[in-house]
Amino acid sequence: MAEAQPPARGARRVLVIGAGLIGTSAALALRRGGHAVWLADADAMNLRQAVSLGAGDVHAGEDVDVTVVAVPPRSTAGVVAERIEMDPRSTVTDTASIKAEVERGVRAALSGDTAKLSRYVGGHPLAGRERGGPHRARADMFAGRAWVITPMEETSAQALQDARWIAAECGAVPLAMPAAEHDRALAVTSHLPQMVASALAAQLARQPDTVLQLTGQAMRDMTRIAAGDPQLWADIATGNATELAPAMRELSASLLRVAGELDSREGGAAVRDLVAAGRDGLRRIPGKHGGETRSFGIVPVLVEDRPGEMARLLGDTAAAGVNLEDLRVEHAPGLPVGLIELAVAEDAVRRLRTALTERGWTLTDEPSV
Repeated sequence: MAEAQPPARGARRVLVIGAGLIGTSAALALRRGGHAVWLADADAMNLRQAVSLGAGDVHAGEDVDVTVVAVPPRSTAGVVAERIEMDPRSTVTDTASIKAEVERGVRAALSGDTAKLSRYVGGHPLAGRERGGPHRARADMFAGRAWVITPMEETSAQALQDARWIAAECGAVPLAMPAAEHDRALAVTSHLPQMVASALAAQLARQPDTVLQLTGQAMRDMTRIAAGDPQLWADIATGNATELAPAMRELSASLLRVAGELDSREGGAAVRDLVAAGRDGLRRIPGKHGGETRSFGIVPVLVEDRPGEMARLLGDTAAAGVNLEDLRVEHAPGLPVGLIELAVAEDAVRRLRTALTERGWTLTDEPSV
């Protein structure tokens, strides 16, 4: 391999294969940390864009310490195995959102060679966007997010350390677990929501324009991720079919129970049970910074659709000494205003409402549903 100039003291050498959204974001984060980064991608356009963004240089055989494979799941095992065969020294990790099938593919491709398998460790950063591409990459994509690491029995201590290092350098929180446990968890928390969002959005494709004019924020929120890549999600779903299919059947069964009750015009017990169970499940989702779920108050503000209004609202919120926990934007179709729902601590609601009213903002009495 060609020998590159040594990186700065304390820096390491990393090759990122796959210059899409995830790979380019990881490369940008590593470059920001002062590390030497090279890129490779079969898609010449993606590669050029990533290089132009400053994510790294085109790899020309330089020696590296760690290789990060960020290609589609269907190609991950093959690229991982190829890299291990080509480079007898570096650790190889990946970012695929399915792990057990990738592990099986790597084992098969390397014929179970323990020495070679010792340099591989699976990974999956739990971050991303609805649409991909290097032009949407951000150096802070993984900041504060979990980065699952799935070591195998053969994985060496050095490889595990390298994978943890990659996650930490990208600003993520490394979390180790077996591949099968990862796939079970992601089937419910990621893959199932994508199927539901896509199925729900597909209903809109069959509706007349008059119906679409009544699309509210609830539908927009629930279908946001339906903009995903069809082929990518076909790869993910089929790759995790063992875990995803039962989750889909369980969800379908709960909806069918409600549908059966509605057909028979019964009293709504199934509906109440479903909504109550949903509220219980919602309360179990970890809150801000991974802590306990907290209950926030909502301050709904009408904002005119013109430059600077959002910045002015946020500035007035800060001036009131109130910490903003979250916000949601609901656009009013055909009107030059929008509804901004500010989520703040419950004990700060009255103070914020008073402060914003004094500064001339129009507040609604209740948050939208």
